[in-house]
Amino acid sequence: MFKAILFAALAPVVLGATFVVQLGLNNGLTFTPNTLVADIGDVITFIEFVLLPSRLLNSALPRSSVSRNHTSTTTNFDGAVCPPPDGGVGPNGWDSGFLSDLDGSLPSFNYTVVDTLPHFASCKQAAGAHCVAGMVFALNPTAEQTFEQFQTNAETNPIVTK
Repeated sequence: MFKAILFAALAPVVLGATFVVQLGLNNGLTFTPNTLVADIGDVITFIEFVLLPSRLLNSALPRSSVSRNHTSTTTNFDGAVCPPPDGGVGPNGWDSGFLSDLDGSLPSFNYTVVDTLPHFASCKQAAGAHCVAGMVFALNPTAEQTFEQFQTNAETNPIVTK
């Protein structure tokens, strides 16, 4: 009996799931995947990881011509969607800051899910132009607040200037 209790006490704690969301995959203005359903304790790793054809990586093409500097920043579902504000929206929001892989690194940002409410994020690059172009993400969207509606809101609302 004692051995069973000791074994149970020493068993590893089950951690939440880990999800990877790629920003700007294949030089697109996208989050891949663009929507997730996650539980409290799950970890979402946002990573700037652009897969380019080797002919581009080895060419004389200026690296600045390839957009490889994005953010994952929470924003409003509707209204003033783009650009998302510095620091993100809401008490459980997030702001990855700019994740640039121009130096050859694979920068990432981890967000640990603290509630199961819907959260919506976009890229704040180019004063919100990436957001308006549809570079948006939904965490735990609902039937009332869908990813599709959020994307439409981002693409059709004017950019808010500060």
